[in-house]
Amino acid sequence: MKIPPPNIEDKCLYFGLGARVYGSSRIVDLGHLFLDDFAAIDDFTFLMATGGIHIGKYVHFCPYSMVSGGGSLTVGDFSEISYGAKIITGTDDIFGPYLFTPSVPPNFRKVHRLPVDIGALCFIGANAIVYPGVKIGQGVVVEPGTIVKTSLAAWHVYEGASCKCVGIRKGKDEILNKMKEALADSVLQRSKIKTHS
Repeated sequence: MKIPPPNIEDKCLYFGLGARVYGSSRIVDLGHLFLDDFAAIDDFTFLMATGGIHIGKYVHFCPYSMVSGGGSLTVGDFSEISYGAKIITGTDDIFGPYLFTPSVPPNFRKVHRLPVDIGALCFIGANAIVYPGVKIGQGVVVEPGTIVKTSLAAWHVYEGASCKCVGIRKGKDEILNKMKEALADSVLQRSKIKTHS
């Protein structure tokens, strides 16, 4: 894994302290990417930032994860987008009298783009699919392979093609306290890095 040249920092909307983008990842429209402190985008990740992508602190995009569709995405602090997970922010109208695929001239297509919002402390499991317009509450776990077509309530665990709730996460207060501690520690790290510069 190689990290791309330092000039990527100048091309992003924001490139946070300790943020990492690995060389074999692909980001379209870097100027619309906000990558907060200590976030990481691994090799073989594809991000279409055309509609704007805001990635919070300590967020991790695993290899083969993807954001596509041209709409906007927000991912809250300390969330994980696991291997092969797909976040779709726009899709063609397949029911109307339109053609589809990006290779078709725009006047023959109708694309629906809707923002996707993933809260802090979420885990989007391997090969999960998140549809346009979905809001995922804080602390949600989406099990691997789950298809998410509707918004999800905070601190619940969801699984399956029908994305049914199978439980409520335990330790909410402890998790939130750990997040606060880690954020305080990152402020300390930031000050140490600045004093050594």
